[in-house]
Amino acid sequence: MKNTTQQNIRCFVAIEIPKTIQNHLISIQDELRKKIKQASWVKPGNVHLTLKFLGEVNPSHIETIGQTIQQVAVNHSAFSMLIGGMGAFPNLTRPRVIWVGVKVGVAEISALARDINVELSRCGYPFDEKKFNPHLTLARLKSRVNLRPFVDVFRQYDEIDGAKMTVNEIVLVQSQLYPTGAIHTLLKICALN
Repeated sequence: MKNTTQQNIRCFVAIEIPKTIQNHLISIQDELRKKIKQASWVKPGNVHLTLKFLGEVNPSHIETIGQTIQQVAVNHSAFSMLIGGMGAFPNLTRPRVIWVGVKVGVAEISALARDINVELSRCGYPFDEKKFNPHLTLARLKSRVNLRPFVDVFRQYDEIDGAKMTVNEIVLVQSQLYPTGAIHTLLKICALN
């Protein structure tokens, strides 16, 4: 386990992706894996939409974080989210992350992320100044590779069949890092209103 302090818990707040959509994303990863060899692909079942990454957290703070997230959740209604469109951060020429985007539900997701960011900053967690871009990470790239030649491949996934879901909860997740990939454990589930 890769922790700054053995007792700390590495965690984040996210929207979980249902297994049916995860299966679609696994198929996409499998197709891309044949073409993009230099990527480290997110393990099946671990794809999620991060609302706020907290990093290393003292276990005694988990309860307060959970209560804060619950307070935010009850102030937001359930909504529909449609996943589609692919890209890379920071760009296709020098990518570090390959992602699939959100086509429907961006405003609701952004509002959730903003409110979580604000409320957790009141609890002492750093306020994220970066512009929030809702996305699901499919792969990370450690070496330089130009993805421009794959633009047509990415365009195939502008629309993804079966990629619509209802977001009716947000979760606090522990992420333990291992050489074989991250293991995620749900710490708290917070229902939206």
